[in-house]
Amino acid sequence: MKLQHIKIVLLFAFTLLAAACEKDIAAYKDEPRVYFFERATDLTQTRITFKSFSFVTLPLGITRDTFLVKVKVMGDTASRDRIVRGRAIATGTTAAEGKHYDFIDGIVPAGTVIGYIPVVLHRTEDIKDTSVTLNLGVAATADFKQGVGEDSSITLTWSDNVVKPANWDALIGLSYYFGTYSAAKWRFIISVTGKDNFPLQQSGRIPPKEGEYTNAGMLDLNAVLKQALKAYNNANDPDLTDERGQLVTFPL
Repeated sequence: MKLQHIKIVLLFAFTLLAAACEKDIAAYKDEPRVYFFERATDLTQTRITFKSFSFVTLPLGITRDTFLVKVKVMGDTASRDRIVRGRAIATGTTAAEGKHYDFIDGIVPAGTVIGYIPVVLHRTEDIKDTSVTLNLGVAATADFKQGVGEDSSITLTWSDNVVKPANWDALIGLSYYFGTYSAAKWRFIISVTGKDNFPLQQSGRIPPKEGEYTNAGMLDLNAVLKQALKAYNNANDPDLTDERGQLVTFPL
């Protein structure tokens, strides 16, 4: 008898919960809203409130890139694509619209509640020495009102900074293969290789550890960089120079 009573109570509670959920969904049918839905891949899908981007590993000729931020609709799906767009939140933002970034329209595709707000990031001279920040919010559009709650904003930072590797001037170091360090040269190396870390095998008598570069591998890389630099200089005027006004060259 007690078990039957418990089942009735649970059924009643479930019915109330289902009715409440339906009521909440119905409340958004006439005014769909969008909120940020960046989540970590852990079991609890931790909310992500900060994302960063670097131009360092991209080829030098790329001066802008589109950063996509995931959003989710509060409400139902639609039978057509819907427009979403970002906006700047002035507090805490150091990036300037039109100089460091631009907003363009994104979409939530028909039949889904997931979409992306695109932000076009610019590779400007000033972010070679520092980073800029954009506190991003959701703009109201003809299709959506602004989101509410904790997911109504997210912070983006980006830069084109480079840091001299610790093993550049070591006894067995990168200077042998790359020559004198300069930020411009290091940025060029990263843009060609897509890598910003070159751990070196410290002795030919000991097999290289995973990820370490052998002397032969670095000599091959030196040749690749020379060819890439020649191609760059042939396609650009003037030739590649560093921050001191010196031509970028490679030894050997």
